[in-house]
Amino acid sequence: MSRVGPGVSSRVGSGAGALLRLRWSVRVLAVLLALTLVLALAARGVLAPPDLVLLVVVAAALVSGSRAGAGLGLVGGWLLDLAPPGGEPLGLTALTLGAAGWVAGTAHRRAGHPWWWPVPVVALAFLTSRLVPVLLDLAVGRPVAWGSLTWQLVATATLGLVVVPLLERLDAALVRRRWA
Repeated sequence: MSRVGPGVSSRVGSGAGALLRLRWSVRVLAVLLALTLVLALAARGVLAPPDLVLLVVVAAALVSGSRAGAGLGLVGGWLLDLAPPGGEPLGLTALTLGAAGWVAGTAHRRAGHPWWWPVPVVALAFLTSRLVPVLLDLAVGRPVAWGSLTWQLVATATLGLVVVPLLERLDAALVRRRWA
């Protein structure tokens, strides 16, 4: 509590905290929706679905910077780690998606970006998120499905051209309406 004037006190930042929580709640819901879609695609037999969770992480990173990207990447990665069938060591996806979110956040621009900007950012974030699992597979002698990885990269980057700007606009609309 801080004193504003004689007999008047106010809480500094109390409304901002609620708005920030709402913004993060919307982001986590977007990650959960993306995770549900990825699991549904995998259940229908799609061998290499695009990484929709990564797209949500990249959108948050481009809007809010590296800290937000890394934080949402950790949350999204933990959710992916806990989702079935879960084949990698627990926490590996969280760490790699957190790193990918941080890398994507370095591309954050205050004045906006050109329409094509999400494609290279998504591609770099994708490569960042796949580097450690590929190195782990190579270290233990497991084969790496290079064709599948290439398809996922192309599909994810192409979808990023549409999905990332939509998520950025959703975030901007929440801020503009003072909902987040």
